[in-house]
Amino acid sequence: MDRRGFFKAAGAAAAGAAAACPAQARGNKQLSPDAVGLLFDSTLCVGCKACVAACKQANGMPSEVSTEDALWDTPLDISGKTLNVIKVYKHGTMAVKDRVEDGFAFSKKSCLHCVDASCVSVCPVSAMKKDPVTGLVSYNVDACIGCR
Repeated sequence: MDRRGFFKAAGAAAAGAAAACPAQARGNKQLSPDAVGLLFDSTLCVGCKACVAACKQANGMPSEVSTEDALWDTPLDISGKTLNVIKVYKHGTMAVKDRVEDGFAFSKKSCLHCVDASCVSVCPVSAMKKDPVTGLVSYNVDACIGCR
């Protein structure tokens, strides 16, 4: 057998071995029976952002200034300083709340506290933690290096 024939046979054997056993995905993680949830009813939201301020106060977060407007605490997205934000959906004339055509609506964006939170597993300094009982994802502000 010459060198070319050897590499052909080795390549065919490797391809056959790789195709013989399909990849297996791991099973889904199960939600704890004591896990908690949070409900946001967008039909009742008036966009005052009091929930954003209360969350910052309860968690000891500093204010965050954006350049989009001149208000003192106007985060544009969730971050290490802001755990939830209220965004507005706008369409057309914005005449009526909660209407798709020519309407507007408020939506809340926050951590989803995923059952299998990838942010916890990829954090390089283990600053992200998931409570095994409640399912809440939190982070240690002193350990976080802000890599996001």
